[in-house]
Amino acid sequence: MAGLSLSPIGLGIAAAMSATNVFADVARKKALENRALIPATMWCKVATALVYAIALTYRVSNVAPVEIRDGGSLFGIDGVHLAPAPTYLIYLLIDVVLVSLCNLLYFKALQVSPMSLCVPFLAFTPIFLIPTGYIMLGELPPAIKLMGVALIVAGSVAMHRKLFAEGWTAPFRAIVRERGSRYMLMVAFLFSITNPLDKKLVQMSDIYTVAFSYGTGMCVFFWLLALARHEPLAGALGANAKWIGTAGAAEGVSVLLQFASYAFVDVVIAVSIKRAGIVLAVLFGWLFFREREVTDKLIATSVMFAGVLILYLPLTAAQTIVVCAAALAAMGIALYATRHRPA
Repeated sequence: MAGLSLSPIGLGIAAAMSATNVFADVARKKALENRALIPATMWCKVATALVYAIALTYRVSNVAPVEIRDGGSLFGIDGVHLAPAPTYLIYLLIDVVLVSLCNLLYFKALQVSPMSLCVPFLAFTPIFLIPTGYIMLGELPPAIKLMGVALIVAGSVAMHRKLFAEGWTAPFRAIVRERGSRYMLMVAFLFSITNPLDKKLVQMSDIYTVAFSYGTGMCVFFWLLALARHEPLAGALGANAKWIGTAGAAEGVSVLLQFASYAFVDVVIAVSIKRAGIVLAVLFGWLFFREREVTDKLIATSVMFAGVLILYLPLTAAQTIVVCAAALAAMGIALYATRHRPA
């Protein structure tokens, strides 16, 4: 499948989605403070599902009825071609389970680590999406985009630059040792599977039907998980309804915008723009949660942001090399200038 053109409409939708997603992160962290993870997550998903229900109701009453179209061979396997409804349900079940696991790890990371430290590691999603997007959708960015991947990796290492004093491998070990960063890397990998699945489901129906289907499925998943663990649901709601409602509404709008962008740009492009919000995540962590030692994180996430831009901008090879060189040079100067200051 040939890559989609970089439609200005698609890029605009994806940019709005990225900003909304960062705001949702702030609300999620507020909603999870001093709360049981699974019950609080369940209520957030209920709020999100309400947004999807309103959107689907509007579509059905004003646009068109729900329709499930043929999805081709199941997982691209020749000879395995089911009816549209069973194919849709299989993809949906896998998507719900994997996205639910993503949310558990995602929310746990926000609980145990500073937002400015763990969220930037979601920038690895476009890296993992390069092979999964090709396998599942036939979408493959040009080889020059690997320079963007290199910048993302360089930024993640620079975030722990002070650890080089302990040894050359210390920053890499810190990424694995920090629980929030480790959880977010797992989330980034799982998202590289669920994002192409989301697009496949959207191609078989529409953004509202998919959002409502998997949103409802996630509510059921977390409700059953809370029951199995004998965790009370009412306590997580308590005086927390404002932040739960805000987090759910922001997430719902962000996901709908993300699904809408798939009609105009490749999945890896849409997700790359979404991850461009990592710089805002660091700034919001400092602004809303008084997180300290953000200088190194801001320098590092700016480089990761440049890598994300390379992944989605229609740059020539020469332009990509210039952007990559400029980002690395700027990072080097910034790290040198702040070497004796608190991070």
